[in-house]
Amino acid sequence: GEIEAARAGKLPKLIAYNAIKGDLHTHTKWSDGTNTTEEMIQAAIRMGYEYIAITDHSKSSRVANGLDEIRLQKHLKEIDTLQKKYPSIRIFKGAEVDILGNGSLDYSTQTLRQLDIVVASVHSGFKSDATKRILRALEQHPTILAHPTGRLINQRDPYPVDLDRVFDAAKSVGTALEISASPARLDLSDQNIRRAVRANVRLVINTDAHSISQLGFANLGVAQARRGWATAVLNTLPLKKFERAIRL
Repeated sequence: GEIEAARAGKLPKLIAYNAIKGDLHTHTKWSDGTNTTEEMIQAAIRMGYEYIAITDHSKSSRVANGLDEIRLQKHLKEIDTLQKKYPSIRIFKGAEVDILGNGSLDYSTQTLRQLDIVVASVHSGFKSDATKRILRALEQHPTILAHPTGRLINQRDPYPVDLDRVFDAAKSVGTALEISASPARLDLSDQNIRRAVRANVRLVINTDAHSISQLGFANLGVAQARRGWATAVLNTLPLKKFERAIRL
């Protein structure tokens, strides 16, 4: 459609490579990351970010050293301490929360309410009804649905999921779908980003960084978004507008 749009003078103004204001899906040594929380925050400051969400894995991700409620509380206290130490960047308290087999989320409602950012993800049970699970999870209003089709490039095909129904449900509750900048995922794919743009679904670009170096993957996500003709994602918003967009 590029040639036709150009002829009609309707080429979209795509997301710029310097537009990302913060990363909303990152991991630390608390779960399966290789850097401390403070090191990830320092790296985000060096990148000029206005905000970062620390989103270590929830308890059911045992292989990723997921946090039970007790460890999560300690982690949140650490983030509060670091926020005071680094006032130049907003540090969102978050978690990557597993979508369980029945579609419920891996933490209680009470625990989820303590988080600024809830990143919901499918990490297991790929042969189950992914559409049903994800739709049930979206009823619980997570902030972000991460790597929505579960693909791992050259390792695992996407699980069967009715993205049109997911788009409709996400739009109705305000959940953003992730464009994963991780080179192992790049999920949503460029074609599915185009579909999401047409459906007017909220999008974010995240790295799913497990180390300082992986924060640099952000531009791969921007490239993917541009291939899908995305003109806006939530985390290109400056801090105050972003907070309003996610109702903080």
